[in-house]
Order: sequence, then structure tokens, then C-alpha cells
Amino acid sequence: MKSTNRLAYESSEIADAVAYESIANEYYDEKLHPTCADFRQASSIYLTRFFGENNPRGRLADIGCGRSLIADFREQGLVLIDASSEMLLQNPSSREKRLADVERDPIGYSEFDWIFAILGDPYNTRATWANIGRALKAGGRCLFIVPSYEWATRFRTRSSEEKPNLACFINARGESIFLPSLIFEQKDQEKMISDAGLTPVETEHVLVGDLAHVKSPKIFKVLSRDQYLLDTYHVKKTQ
Repeated sequence: MKSTNRLAYESSEIADAVAYESIANEYYDEKLHPTCADFRQASSIYLTRFFGENNPRGRLADIGCGRSLIADFREQGLVLIDASSEMLLQNPSSREKRLADVERDPIGYSEFDWIFAILGDPYNTRATWANIGRALKAGGRCLFIVPSYEWATRFRTRSSEEKPNLACFINARGESIFLPSLIFEQKDQEKMISDAGLTPVETEHVLVGDLAHVKSPKIFKVLSRDQYLLDTYHVKKTQ
């Protein structure tokens, strides 16, 4: 997989957006989608450490939130943002929510102290990063988590059924649905961040071995326990 695919940088509109709605009600079914479950568990492990070390405060946004993991760590001042109404419904009605496409729609103007994108590979584009930059306050920070480049390159080159920059979901009816999944090598990811006027602060990883049990053969058949499962980018808006 080439990490410098210009079209991937520019837009994730390589699958019908309606497809997101079609899997929303089953996305969190661990038997149907064990890979998603493993990535979610790994994200939760990392967030537990991250919130303990950084204690994010102020106005927070969880973009592309789905069933929000950030809400497990902070409720006060949290805004949940997603392009899928079905995904937003995965959260309690008492939470503040916005139906918005993080690539196409403004998500705020100097509004947030922190922006979180947990498994943000579906919308990991220049347009999204520009929106993040506009929405952060001066000195604001963003945590952006994606499946690891190491996993993406190993898994997606093993099968002719895989497609560049797309993730294949087999739904409950046995149909294959391809959704955007834009994962870049660290140097290319950090360049995209810098091009948006933001400053990379730290890049960390979650190992396969950090999970007590890996459910998905898409993971344990291609990665050993000492290899990266997630890449995490901690970013700051300096001005």
C-alpha cells in the first residue's frame, strides 16, 4: 500500500456514505466484527493511560465518535460528532451531539481545548485535519488514533480481495461492504498534520501483546505480540 496516495490524502469519498448507516447497528457485534472489537479494546487501553497522564480538561470533542469511548473518561464539556445518525444513537440521549461530516462540515471555530478521533482512519484526510485546526483553540490539542501502518501494510497485501485505502466489512447478510480506511506511514501522517498548521507532539503505539486476548484472525495471523496494533498521534495547535 502506498502511503503517499494523493487522492487518499485529499478525500475519503471512495465509498458511498450510506454504507456507514448500513453497518451502524451491527458494528459493535464482536462476533460479526472481531477486528473492530480488538481495535476498540486497544484504543480503550491506550486512553486509560492517556487520560491518567494528561487529564484533558475544558471543552472536548469526539469526532466520528460512534459509540463514544471518550464518554467513558469524561462527560463534562464533551460534544459527540458523527456523520451517521445511527451511530450517534449509540449514545445516551443526554449527551450533547452534532450530526456533521468532519470532512465537509465545520465542527467549530476555536471552540475546543481537545479533539479526539478514535479509529479515525475513515476520515484521515487533509480536509479533516484542516477542520480540526479551525476547531481547536490556540494551544488546543488533538489525539488521533488509527490502526497501525504496520498492520495495514501486512494485512492488505496478503489478499487480492483487499482494496487500497478501504476496509472490507462482511455484514450480517454475508455481503462485503468496503469503507474508507486511510492509514499512512508516520512521516507522511505527520506531514499532513503539519500542512494543516498543527504541530505533532508525540507518536505512540499500542502493541498486539497489550491485549489480553486477540479475537480477530485478521490481526493474529499477520502480527506477533511485539508488533504495533495502533498508531496514536498527539498534536498541538500552537497559535
